[in-house]
Amino acid sequence: MTDQQRDAEQRATARLAALLPRLERTRREIARLQALEVRQLAEAEAIAAEWTDAAAPSDADLPHRAVAAEIGAAWRVSDRTVQRRLGEARTIAGDYPATLDALAQGRIALAHVRVIVDAGLPITHPELRHEFENAVLDYAESTSASRLAPVARRRAERFCDETVCARHARARADRSVRVTPLDDGMAELVAVLPSMLAFGVHDRLTRLAHAQSETEAAARAEDAATLPAPRAVDQLRADILADLLLTADPAAHIDRVTDAATIRAHVQVTVPVLTLMGGEVDDPFECAVGAGLVPIDAPTARALAAEAPGWDRILTHPLTGTVLGVDRYRPSDQMRRHLAVRDRHCRFPGCRIPVSACDIDHTLDHQFGGETRADNLAHLCRRHHTLKHHSPWTVVQRGDGVLEWTSPTGRAYRDAPASRVFFAPDVDGDPVDRPLWDVESQRAGSPRTERRPHTRTVPPWVTLSDPVVGDTVTAESVMVGTATA
Repeated sequence: MTDQQRDAEQRATARLAALLPRLERTRREIARLQALEVRQLAEAEAIAAEWTDAAAPSDADLPHRAVAAEIGAAWRVSDRTVQRRLGEARTIAGDYPATLDALAQGRIALAHVRVIVDAGLPITHPELRHEFENAVLDYAESTSASRLAPVARRRAERFCDETVCARHARARADRSVRVTPLDDGMAELVAVLPSMLAFGVHDRLTRLAHAQSETEAAARAEDAATLPAPRAVDQLRADILADLLLTADPAAHIDRVTDAATIRAHVQVTVPVLTLMGGEVDDPFECAVGAGLVPIDAPTARALAAEAPGWDRILTHPLTGTVLGVDRYRPSDQMRRHLAVRDRHCRFPGCRIPVSACDIDHTLDHQFGGETRADNLAHLCRRHHTLKHHSPWTVVQRGDGVLEWTSPTGRAYRDAPASRVFFAPDVDGDPVDRPLWDVESQRAGSPRTERRPHTRTVPPWVTLSDPVVGDTVTAESVMVGTATA
């Protein structure tokens, strides 16, 4: 780096350091005003509800329409949009008061609020909803809304009246394909599928797209003049999807037809051992987790397990959730599997690019003596991999897979691995964060306890294998496999 470049970097960093506090104050003020607007909309909804009580049955919906139309005209937006916002405000203010308070104080953003509300939709009992809200708020304050979403969905499973299997069966009935016309001769094709099928479709399209991209690059190197401009991966995925559906053969866009026919979808599935043993699974800590960190029902998990060519046994600490070890029933690259299960996505704060699209980076560069060990490796997407090596951002590992990033302005940001977020009950014993088998013993007479009392005397995840050396607890055992389609 030249002196001129170093001086420019220092000037930019100093200006950014001075600007950041103002940006933070602005964000907090925006959040405060958004919370105020939610409360005012909830008040307008209450006015409409009181008006409705006095209306004739045939006119029951008119007060809400009238109120929405009044606000919409003042805001210069559609009254349908306002009516939707009124319902949202009623839910937030009435069902998630602590979340609304956190928004008002600028501790979270409106996007976090919507993630929490959406994840809590299946929870019907106020007491359980309150416990769910408390369980996710602390994490919401420390992460992005996109990272919060899968954690909140998984946490909500603890408090739902219906099992994953029952809700999946009902949701599966709504699978569909829709076409929406767009401008300029385009249209949007949307398919609603079971999550494992959807992620499998996307993965196979991606693999075919990369194969075709390599073929085109090789051909272009020999005769660039006669070939069309290179296509982006998104464009290739779209072209191959159309070919596969219209011709049942990707040959139009894949030159190596033999290779294309052998390209299979790969979807990682995490399944607790007890789930593989069969039986109905109600406890969300026994839920299988598929691609996108989405809980999947036990029958689907067992069906995928039957087809998987190999499985990893992953041992995680039942209190901290830290990945302790990986043992594969069939030989493969152990360290890569360990890191994939630990990280699940790019480890830059707020990023959720999956590990399948990331590089494994030496935290301390290999050329500077960094060892190829799990405590010196982490997944980074290409964008943040480049940022680490070619900008003033730095990162160190603090143990248990925790990465501490330092920004050019000197701010530190800690990023804990996703596996710890999903499996960690509160070590201090807070009832909200204890395992479900312990929480329910304190809910005498609650709707959930009456529906399905627990008789276990040990946590459902305790394995029969030996305890991890040096630990006083037995590790949780889960199975991680790659299903192909």
